[in-house]
Order: sequence, then C-alpha cells, then structure tokens
Amino acid sequence: MGKQVSKNNFMCMINKLTAVVIISLALLYSCSNGNIAHKPIPTRELIDVLTEMYVADGLLSYPPVRLRFASKDSISNYVDIINRHGYTKERMDYTLRYYFEKDPKKLENIYDQVLTRLNERQALLEKEVPPPAPVVNNLWKGPESFLLSGPGTKNTTWFSIPIKDTGNYTISFTAVVFNDDQTFNPKTTVFFWHTDSSKTGDRIDWPSVKLFKDGQMHNYSLTKRNSDPAIKHFGGWLLGNDSLVVKREKHAKILNITLRKGVVAE
Repeated sequence: MGKQVSKNNFMCMINKLTAVVIISLALLYSCSNGNIAHKPIPTRELIDVLTEMYVADGLLSYPPVRLRFASKDSISNYVDIINRHGYTKERMDYTLRYYFEKDPKKLENIYDQVLTRLNERQALLEKEVPPPAPVVNNLWKGPESFLLSGPGTKNTTWFSIPIKDTGNYTISFTAVVFNDDQTFNPKTTVFFWHTDSSKTGDRIDWPSVKLFKDGQMHNYSLTKRNSDPAIKHFGGWLLGNDSLVVKREKHAKILNITLRKGVVAE
C-alpha cells in the first residue's frame, strides 16, 4: 500500500502560498478602490483549487517538468491555476486571509478535505497501475539505479558483472540526461573482458550508444554475442562521455537496468 499524502507535506506547499498572502496583506488593507471582491471563494471550489495546486507542486519537483517550466517561478504557476478556475490572485489572497483571521478551524477542515481527495486519487492510481513484474533471469548484480547530480560529479556508473557462458547478452535500461548536463557526447560504453584486473586490457568492445541529452526518459537496449569461453566479465560505464574534463558537472539518471543472456535486442 502506498504512503498517504501527509499534512506536513501539504502544509509545505501551503506555506509557499501563504508567503504570497503575507506579502500582499499590506496592499489588501490599503486598497479602498473596490477592485478586489471581498468575498471568499466558495468552499467546494477552493478545495478544487488547492488540490490542483498541490498536484502541480509535486509535478514541479520532477526534473523534466521543472526544466520545462524553468522560466516561471512556482507562484506564477499557482496563479495560472487560480485563473483557470475563474478567480484572481487577489481573490485567493482575500480568501486565505479571511479564513486565517476569522475562521481558522474551517480552513483546517478545508485542508483535511484536500488531503482526503489527494489520498483517494493516489489509491485509485495505485489500483489502476499494477507493480512491474520482476524481470526473469536478470543477471544484473549492480546498483538498481545510478544518479549523477551536482558540481564536479565524478562518473560513478562503472560496473563489472561476472558471466560464465558464451552466447548473446543483452543489457537494457532507461536513462534521462538533463539539459544542464555539461558532459560532451554522453554515451554508454560496455565490453566483455577476460579478467577484472584491468578496465582496458583484453577486452571486446560493444558498439557504443549515444544518449539523448534532452531531459526526457529514453529506453536503450544493446546486444552482443560472446564467442570466447575465456571471457569471464561484462563491464563498462553506463554513462560515459568524450569530455576531457573529468569533473565536469553531470546531471543524469539511469534505472530499470537488466542484463539477460539469450535475448536479442529489437
């Protein structure tokens, strides 16, 4: 069973919105030209707006989505949601101020209803999307995923997997290389080798595969036949590159890694 959306997580998003409300309070108190409708947003519609804001906040924490909307701050995205429901930022400011000052218990009840709705959505999604079936005969013994992020990140995607037999071997994985990755020509470089004493000697290279640097998830699959019974290892770098600067900043993730024998990539 998935973890429910917690009130602490929800309140983190609300705190961001509250910051906007606090900034605008002075304007609200000094406004006397009647442009702002001094009437709270109806409860049912307020719950709709807050629910969508929380979902948007979660989506914006996902790197591909965050990169797509990098030109806009989170507050602008919240305002877009408010406008889409037919209200203005000023009306939302007034609504939250109204409940904060005059009816905080009702505001807490509204938050509870939003959390209930979010948890119901999550339960439906978990019911509709079954857990992935385990990969049969997966020979991969390395980490379940690789994540490279931050300035001066070293390449930590080196792996070495022992193999016993000749035949076709296929490695498959999902990778995303984000737009701000600074490496040149990111690629996967793998090979068969005789011993684990050297990463460069006595090896049979596979054709390297270029990885797309567009911030999107891509599936990759490579296959090569081992005809040498002396080969005892399969290794390499799932994320290599042609950069001469070893510590150039990297930003990429690799997951869903499988290594199987006797399977030919399509």
